[in-house]
Order: sequence, then C-alpha cells, then structure tokens
Amino acid sequence: MQSEGGSEYILPGYEDILMKKILQTHAPEDCQFDASLLLDLTENIFFNITMSSVLTAGTKSLKEAVREDKRSEQHAKTFNNFKELAMAVHHMSYEMIQQKSRDCPSNATTNVVLEALGKHQWSTKLAIVLAALASSYGNYCLVMEFCLTNPLALSLATIKGLRNSMKLTTMLTHGSKALMHLLEKMVGVTKCVMEFEILPLQYGSLDYEAMAMMKTQVHKASYWVIRSSVECASQITSMIASGFEQANVPLAAWELWSLAKKISYIYDGLRKKFNAFSQQIERKVHLRLLNLFEEVHVDNHDVLYTLFALKDDYPLRHSCSEEKVGVDVLRNKVVMLFISSLDIDAEKLLLTTQQLQNKSHTRSLETYEIVWVPIVLSEEVGKRPYSQILEIIPWYSITEPSKVSTSVTKFIQEVWHFQGDPMMVVLDSHGKVSSVDAFDMVAIWGSKAYPFTISRERQLWEEESWSMKLILGNIDPLLSYWMEEGKTVCLYGSNDLEWIRELTRRMKDITEDGILPELIFVGSNMHEQTRKTLARVMEEKLSRYMSHVNISIFWLRLESMRSSRLRLGYTIESDFITQEINSLLTFDARSRGWLIVSEGTSTEILKLLGNEVLESLSLVQSWGQRVRKLGILGALSKSLATPLTTEPCDYSIATPYTESLNGGVVICKKCKSRMEKHIMYLCGAQNFDQ
Repeated sequence: MQSEGGSEYILPGYEDILMKKILQTHAPEDCQFDASLLLDLTENIFFNITMSSVLTAGTKSLKEAVREDKRSEQHAKTFNNFKELAMAVHHMSYEMIQQKSRDCPSNATTNVVLEALGKHQWSTKLAIVLAALASSYGNYCLVMEFCLTNPLALSLATIKGLRNSMKLTTMLTHGSKALMHLLEKMVGVTKCVMEFEILPLQYGSLDYEAMAMMKTQVHKASYWVIRSSVECASQITSMIASGFEQANVPLAAWELWSLAKKISYIYDGLRKKFNAFSQQIERKVHLRLLNLFEEVHVDNHDVLYTLFALKDDYPLRHSCSEEKVGVDVLRNKVVMLFISSLDIDAEKLLLTTQQLQNKSHTRSLETYEIVWVPIVLSEEVGKRPYSQILEIIPWYSITEPSKVSTSVTKFIQEVWHFQGDPMMVVLDSHGKVSSVDAFDMVAIWGSKAYPFTISRERQLWEEESWSMKLILGNIDPLLSYWMEEGKTVCLYGSNDLEWIRELTRRMKDITEDGILPELIFVGSNMHEQTRKTLARVMEEKLSRYMSHVNISIFWLRLESMRSSRLRLGYTIESDFITQEINSLLTFDARSRGWLIVSEGTSTEILKLLGNEVLESLSLVQSWGQRVRKLGILGALSKSLATPLTTEPCDYSIATPYTESLNGGVVICKKCKSRMEKHIMYLCGAQNFDQ
C-alpha cells in the first residue's frame, strides 16, 4: 500500500511515531556549514566510479589525470577549512561499518546516525552520510583500480580481501546500473533539501499549511536517504568482506534496484512539492521587487538584501581576498551592478575592467563599488565556465550564479530589460536606480563618469568636442602619450590591402620630407575581415597598428558613443559629433578606406575618405618644403580647399588670450594654412566706460 512521499515503506499507524523520533534527534545549532562543497566532492567520487575507470586502469596519462582532477583539487583546497565536517564524515563511515559488524538492523543504525548528527541541518546530515558512503566505496574502487600496477595498492587489496578482482568486476557489472541510479536519486534528494533550506522562507511565513507540508516531506525524505545509505554501505561492505565467495550477486543487484525504486519515488514526490512551494515564494519575492524600487529607504541594505542575500547571508566574493562577505560591505555606497551572461565577449569585459581599473577621478567621499551579477541563460550549456570569468573580474561578484533567485533573474530580464549583452545598473546610496544602464558611460569615460547618472552623462557630453582624444580615450597609453607630446596622429581604417599599401607608401614619402606623423591601423567595424587584414599589415610591416584586442575595444567605444548620444536625444541628421561617429561605424568597405588626422590635443580634426586620401597625399608631397611649414594637418586641409598659390594671405584674427590657446593649432579660414601666433597688446583703458 502506497502513500505520497515515501511513507508506504512503513506502517501508516507507525508514521507519526517515527516522525516524532526523527525530530527528537534534530537539534540544529546556530553554526552553519557549507555542505554544498561536500556534496560536490561526493558527486565527483560517485559519478567517476564507472566500470570503464576500473577496467582501463593505468591507460590514462598523468597529464590527463591531473587535468581531470583539477576541479577536485580546488575543492579539496577549500574544504580544508571544514575540518569538523571532515571529522563527521570519518565518524559516520566508521559507525556504518561498525553497526554492520554487530548485525544491527538498518533502522537502528539509522537512528544512531541521526543522533550523532543531531546538531546539523538536514542538508548537512545528508551530505555527511553520502560522503561517508562515497569515502568507503571510493577507497575500495581506488585500490582495485591500481592494485595490478602499484605495489602499495596491491598490498592494501590483499589486506582488504580484494585480490579477486574478477569477482569484484562481476559484482559491479551486475549492480552498477542500480547503484548509479540509487546514488543519483539520493544526491537529487539532498540537493532538493539544500534548495529548500536556502529559500527566503520569510516570504512564505503566512502560508502555514504549505510550509508544514514541505517540512514534513523534507523530514521523511531525509530519513529514507540516510536509511538507504546505511543499507547500501552495509551491502557493499558485506560483499567485500565475504571475499565474494558467499555473495549472492543477483540478489545483491535486486536489493539495490529495490532501494533505487524507493528513493526515486521519494525524490519525485519531494521535487514536485518543492517546485510548487518555491514557485509560491518566488511569486511573492517578485511582487516585493516590483514595489521595492518605488519605496524610500534609509540606506541600500534592504534593496541589496532582496537582490542577493535571500538564499545566502554571505552572497558576495571579494576579488582580492576571495572571502565570502555579506551585503553590509556595500551599505551607504553607490553600487554598480555589472550584469552579464556567462557568454560575455572578452573584449567587452576587458574594456569595462580597463576603464574601471582605478577610481582616481572620484573624491575620497564619493565611494562606489562594482558587483558582477552573472545571469545563467538556458542556452548557455557548454559556454565559458563561471570560474574562468571569476579569475578576470577585479570586483565583488556573486559567489555562485545559482545563488541569484529566480525572481531576481526574472526582474532583471523583464524590468531592466537584460537580454544577454552586458549592462551596468547603478544604485545610489539609498538603493534607488540612478541609471538603468551606465555601460556606455563607463566605456567612454570610465570612473570620470561618477556617479554614473543621466545628468552626469549629459554634462560630460556638453564638455566634449569631436577630437582625437575623444575617439581614442585611454585605449592605448602610447597613443595618449603622443597626443600629450603634440605629435601628429593619423588613424586609418580599411580592409582593402591595395589601398592600404598605397596609403602607407605615400605617407612614407612625406616622412622623407621631414614630416613625422604616426600612422596607425585600426581596421573597421567588420571584425573578422579586420583580423585578416591586420595579419597582413603586421606581416608586410606596412604601418603601426593597434593590437586586435585594442582594435575591438576601439570600435566598442565608438558604438557606445553613438548609443549614448542617440539615447540622450542627439540625432544623426542634425548633430555633428553623432554624424562623425556614425560615419565611421557604418563605413562602406567599397569606399576603400578612411584617414583621420589630428595634432596633439587639438580639437582640430580632419577626415578623408577613399581616393580623396591618396589624391591629397600626392598633392601634399608635390609641395615640397612648404609642407614643413604647414604641417601634415594644415597641408591636407589646404589641399581640400584651393590649390596652393604663391600669393601671400592677409587673413588675420584677434582672439582674447586664454590658457587653452597654448599649443593649439588654428587653421586659416581663407587659405587653409596653419596660422602663426603673434602677440598683440591692447590697452585695457578703452574698455572703461567714459
């Protein structure tokens, strides 16, 4: 006779008595343990014990073994901090063997285990018991794997009575499928219990009936996992201890299948109830989030807690110390949430980290922190592992992507419109959203954009002009140095190799006349073609060039500039800067190429397209010594206006002195030559009122 949740395995009248006995042993202490790591190690043992691993012992190279065990070694390193759990695992392993040697029934041994683990949470109890089973069984299998090639393993096998490897192989062959199914379901139940314990139960406190029912299911499921682990350990130990001579292999396999069926039924019932219960909780959390950002808060604690700490009191990882910390470290600070999928472009990640690598632009009282919030999308199976990105991120980060609540993920996607591309949501010190996406601001100005508000973004654009400094930003320190030194910097882009060869040839001819511009290749917005063209530029040593990464960053910044200006209301039709940005981003490869020229930090900038570039350079070269006086910028500007004449130009302009004029370049509006600077003194008395 069956009843829901696994109680079919005991008499109905005895169920209440059994549950009371189970709860009498349960007296959890305030000290909490991270049992998820222990379960990870246990899974690694369980699901690496396969027939192929035993039968192909010694066939793998040492290099392969080290690579496969890298994750386990990392877990083991972290697990050294959990000595108490390790001692509990060892003690449980001993108890399970001892009880079998005393012929104690499984229910009696289960009670002993429950009493010994009374101070732990249910998920921790299950993780310890499964780890004890994995430890004992893993030891036997490890000895068997190496006993034919390692003298030490052979001696241990002899002591344990494991010399008859063929009989062990026969037993494993008959029972491996049942055993793996049983272990899989027991691990599934344990994970389900873990998930239940980290649910934000405060949001379900009013639903007493659902809460009570779920807790009852957890208690029953935990009992049967522990009891099944005891029976499983007992059976395996019995067969190994008997030397397999007296073992009834078919009967043992049947008993394993029986256990597997029991736990499978329990798991299905628990998972079904847990899903229904967690959905209730998630709906309430989602409603809370919708109202949370409309409320006025004293500080940002409630907002950050609801976003990240519902499942874990220490949801954040510090990049330097690698310690787990709570959201209190962000209290009263501006917090920038760097939200991305695990499939984030390396260039976008590098651009962001590079722009925010220091906070030198912010004053000491204007503190902000950055938190990486990874959102796992369903289609990201097989994408870049979370741990690889974690090694690059220099900020706070969520300790595990799974620690982000489903409701929070849904809110980020539906309300903040996250669709996969990285975005940066900025919360002020009170938890209010000051910018729903500051990614463009960061890409263009970095920390200078603090506090990353829309008003600050508009202010920064009002201070900008179309210049080489704006175009390049701080992508390449050498280019920044050249601009500060007043050098002429020429950027060019094209995927037409013939055009590039001709451009660089003519530029070298001008260089021979004493003009020394720095010509740098930056490719185009068509990244794959640029990669191939860059390889040829490097191979033929045609000119200087940015690295492929910096070229990608260059174009990403331009895209952010266009996005930022369009969002602020600037239009391509009426705004000059937006026009220039858009023309580079939408450059047609059929037009062959483009060239941008500027001198130092001057706001004077010249752009030439296609054949216009080559024609102007040919004309400039023919001017000979005059080019030295005009400079490459002045010469190219003059070539676009009127032909060079021998007649002197009488155009002049008087400009009030300001410090910004020092080192600046001014082009004559009449003949397009570079204007010389003269000093004129004007008596200030004429400005007084008579």
